[in-house]
Amino acid sequence: MAFIQELEKNYTSSIYYLHLYYNKTPNRSVLKKMEDLAQRQHYMGYVYSDLDFFQTQFNKHYLNILQALLMGAVGIGTILFITYRKKRLLPIPIRVLFLFYLLFIAYYINFLRFGRKGIIQENNVAIMSAPSAASTWLATATEGHKIDLKGEQDIWYETEWMGKKAYIRKKNVLELP
Repeated sequence: MAFIQELEKNYTSSIYYLHLYYNKTPNRSVLKKMEDLAQRQHYMGYVYSDLDFFQTQFNKHYLNILQALLMGAVGIGTILFITYRKKRLLPIPIRVLFLFYLLFIAYYINFLRFGRKGIIQENNVAIMSAPSAASTWLATATEGHKIDLKGEQDIWYETEWMGKKAYIRKKNVLELP
């Protein structure tokens, strides 16, 4: 799909499909293709680092890591239960470490995210200083630029544009998975 979209000169969709492919099979050549395509079209936000590669690998293996953590919790919990049933208590530091392990699993499930990103999918999109059409206009963006989605309010995404806090309408952004 990315190749077809590139032939039709729909570069935003091409990058979007490349990103979908990259999420399933992380490969540096796909990153290179996205960077080259973005450079040729003068799109911003397509600089990738080793941290981005790590985040993709982490997202790809999220469920496997969670499964291993939960299996470890069940194993350790079983050992703690068996020792308790035999009227022997494990030392307090071991029980406290297990509690922290369970808290880490809760954090992993509920809060460990690396942020959301999106691609501007329309031309002449207003970048505003606040989540309101009556707020100060900061810039006009064209399609294809990749932005970090830091939050949302009503019909607006909060982002950063040229080093300033900015807002963009949700309908103008294609959120990346």
